[in-house]
Amino acid sequence: MGIYLKFLKNMKKFYDKGFTLVEIIIAVGMMSTFSSLLIPNFLNWVRTEKVNAYTRELREYFRVVRLDARRWGYSCNINTNLIDHNAVPREQKYQGFTISCDNDSNLINSLAPALNNSIFQVINKNFKITPNGRISSDESIVIVIGSQYFFSGAKLLNCLIVKTPTGHIAKGKFIQSDWITDTMKVSEVDQNNILKPDKCISS
Repeated sequence: MGIYLKFLKNMKKFYDKGFTLVEIIIAVGMMSTFSSLLIPNFLNWVRTEKVNAYTRELREYFRVVRLDARRWGYSCNINTNLIDHNAVPREQKYQGFTISCDNDSNLINSLAPALNNSIFQVINKNFKITPNGRISSDESIVIVIGSQYFFSGAKLLNCLIVKTPTGHIAKGKFIQSDWITDTMKVSEVDQNNILKPDKCISS
C-alpha cells in the first residue's frame, strides 16, 4: 500500500508541474516537422503501390488470356481503351483494354483489371494473340504504367513486355521519363514511337 501511495504522489507532482508555453511551442513545432516529412512519403508509397498492384494484375490478366486462347483454340485481339486525363470520375474505374475473341468474350473482358485517375498506362500498339498463345505482331508489345503523381514524388515507371512471337510476359522498369507530362491520359496508345523494348529493364 505504501508503494502505491508513493506512486500516486509522484504522479500528482508530475501533473501539477504541467508544461510551459515554450515547451508546448517546441512540441508542436517538432510534430509539424515530422508530419511534413512523413505524410508526403506515405502518400507517395501508397501511389506507387497502386502502380505496382495494377502492373501485377495486368501481367496476370494477359497470361490468362494467352492460356485461354491456347486451351480453346481461338484468337483474341487486344484493343486499348482510350481514356482522357481526368475522364474517370473519382471512385469509379474503367477497364483499360477490351478483348475481342473468336468466341464469347464477355467473361474474359469482365476479368480485365480496372484503371482510375491515379495511374496511367501507355502501350506501343494493339496486338493479337493467336490460337497457340503466341503474339501476332512485328515487334514486342511494351506497356508503361505510372502514377499521375509522378511529379509529386511517385517517380515509378513500371513496364511490361509481351515478347513476340512467344508471348512471354516480362516485368521491368522503364528508364526514359522525359516524355511524361502532368496531364497524362489514363490510357492511350503511343503515337510518338517512344516505347522501345530496350528501355524496359527487366526486374
